[in-house]
Amino acid sequence: MKSLQRFQELSLYYKINILIIGLLLLSSCIIGAIMLKSTSRLLDSQMEKRGTEIASYVAALGSNDILLDDRFSLFDLINKTKSNNEDVRYIIISDSAGRILAHTFSGLLPQGLPEVLLPPQSMLNEPVPVHPQQASQSINNYYVTHFSSNEGPIREIMYPIESGIGYVRIGMSEKTTQMLLSHKLDEIILTTLLICFLAASGATYMTSRIIHPLRALSTAARQIQKGNYNVQATVQTRDELGHLSKTFNAMAVSIHEKDRENRRLLEELRTKEGMRASLMNKLFTAQEDERLRISRELHDETGQSMASLLAYMKVLLSKLTDNRQRQLLLDARDVAVSVLEGLRKMAVELRPPVLDYLGIVAAMEKYLTNFGRQNAIDVHFQPPNEKLIVSNEVSLTLYRILQESLTNITKHAQASQVDVELTKTGDHVKMIIKDDGRGIRPNAICNALQNNRLGIYGMQERAELLGGSLAFRSLENKGTTIILILPIGSDAYGKD
Repeated sequence: MKSLQRFQELSLYYKINILIIGLLLLSSCIIGAIMLKSTSRLLDSQMEKRGTEIASYVAALGSNDILLDDRFSLFDLINKTKSNNEDVRYIIISDSAGRILAHTFSGLLPQGLPEVLLPPQSMLNEPVPVHPQQASQSINNYYVTHFSSNEGPIREIMYPIESGIGYVRIGMSEKTTQMLLSHKLDEIILTTLLICFLAASGATYMTSRIIHPLRALSTAARQIQKGNYNVQATVQTRDELGHLSKTFNAMAVSIHEKDRENRRLLEELRTKEGMRASLMNKLFTAQEDERLRISRELHDETGQSMASLLAYMKVLLSKLTDNRQRQLLLDARDVAVSVLEGLRKMAVELRPPVLDYLGIVAAMEKYLTNFGRQNAIDVHFQPPNEKLIVSNEVSLTLYRILQESLTNITKHAQASQVDVELTKTGDHVKMIIKDDGRGIRPNAICNALQNNRLGIYGMQERAELLGGSLAFRSLENKGTTIILILPIGSDAYGKD
């Protein structure tokens, strides 16, 4: 697996070279093996043929010497024949019983060579040629035996002498054949190496010519990946690579045009997004300013007017003597007191003074206390461990998102408990609001936006305008967790 992975990681240049050289080596080895085997068979056949010719020659000339029991002539014949043929290791003449009559060994026979050797029965049934001319034409009437001696492998050819008076045993040494085969093997190896070298040189050259356009395309593709869409592949061939280069260049031009168009649209989108953010910021600022103005008018003007009205009612009550009129005036005073309390509550909700004078933590504590008492919900608030100093925008955003979240919990969540946690982490403030209600459906935000219920969407807009984030985590019937993270801001003040 590792070898395959490494091969896959190689360059196409090396893969093609390895493939070509590998195929050449395989083909050369197969052809060399076939040639070597054919040459070996041919040499074996030629050796047997030569051995039978020599054996028939000796059998024809030595038959009379055997009949006359002229051992000297037999020794002279076989020694001269051996000296005239380099590949003949020995010549033995034996009688019909296999006993040796004459041989060319100066000493003992080589180890592994039998002294008495009889031919097979099939050879004894064959007719023996009488004349040398017939012997040279009947070279198939012989028997071949292979021996492994201390001098190496020996191929012995047993040839019958006429009238069946004996046999000629010619020992052909295979050293010459092996040397010739070794020489042929060296030639095949050298030829294979030369062919592989030439093929490798040619393959390297052709591969470089083929790979060069691909490298140019690869370089151009990397430039496009880096964002340089003006690059063009310079491939001048008319083959498939040339067509691919033209297609690639056309694609690069198209991508360049699309990139310019996308950049233009992105710039327009950024401009519009900036305008939208600016308008949203101005909208929220105007909303807060209007709330502050209305809160002050309700507190300063309308509240003072209602207080004056109550004072006049008190004066009238002191001067009335009719009980019925006094009761009517008392009822009217109670209504005026209720209206005055409602105005004060509305003014506080529009812009709580504690937010401006005591800070966000105190404002949240007071609001949560009133919320829990008015809605019969168990509220737990965990303030930060350290003094929290945030900008005015962040303070207002925290308070408004807390208001909107608790309003949604009252209307939709059917919760019995709410946990609020406010912490400071580095240069960010984090608020977590968790309830045990029925949860928010995954598409609630999209549905709220489509149905013009902008509470949740407005919360996200407020957070994003200050560079923060608002996340919802909710499971059906398992409550909802709202996580708000905001940067503290630069125009922070020290009220807590």
